[in-house]
Amino acid sequence: MAVSLETMLENLEEILEEGMSVPLSGGKRMVDVDAARDIIDDIRVNMPREILQAKAIVQDRAQIISKAKKEAEDMVRAAEDRSRKLLNREEIVRQAEEKARIITSEANQQASQLRSTITKYCDNMLTTTQEQLQKSYNEIKIIRESLKK
Repeated sequence: MAVSLETMLENLEEILEEGMSVPLSGGKRMVDVDAARDIIDDIRVNMPREILQAKAIVQDRAQIISKAKKEAEDMVRAAEDRSRKLLNREEIVRQAEEKARIITSEANQQASQLRSTITKYCDNMLTTTQEQLQKSYNEIKIIRESLKK
């Protein structure tokens, strides 16, 4: 079972907290450096996985938008084909063109709404991922700085 970055950071923090205090050092502690390094290495290994997940989200968004666009184009094409077949009679032609305009408008509206919804969803997912990665980065930076002290 994969351990989350958050859990790894908590483990690292635990190692730091459990370290023995060094007398007269102003709060410095002795810690198991190898254990801390192992956790940092695990974090480095797992961060690319989360970045790949974010890329997969973006790719899914692009595929969904592409599929919606193709469906809209197919609907428009179907409406245009139908209207061409009905050119024999003037009234039927007028009705077919009106229906094609409505279908086209509805398809474009649906595609636009779908694109907007997908974009918002992907943006939210990417924002969440970015915030998590930023938090992890900041925590790692703080931990590394505390290890250097």
